[in-house]
Amino acid sequence: MPKSRIILAIGLFIALLPVLGFPHAWESFFEIVGGLGIVCLSVLIAIDKRLSLKVKAERRLATRRAKTRPDMPMEEPSLNTTNEEAPLQ
Repeated sequence: MPKSRIILAIGLFIALLPVLGFPHAWESFFEIVGGLGIVCLSVLIAIDKRLSLKVKAERRLATRRAKTRPDMPMEEPSLNTTNEEAPLQ
């Protein structure tokens, strides 16, 4: 099930809690857990979106490099965010 549908289902459950007849303590517990679940899933969706956009941009850049230099092999995009170079000896 996609994350957006899980968020929708949790929100629907929280909206229906008052009519389901749970005791007040249980209702509060489910509201807190559901709210934290929505927050966590929203953060995960944002992280996934940023990572996929970064990978897509790296692939686009690698494709452009390959088109401008057909003699050079195309590099695979990496998820490494640091630009550290090996020390020279």
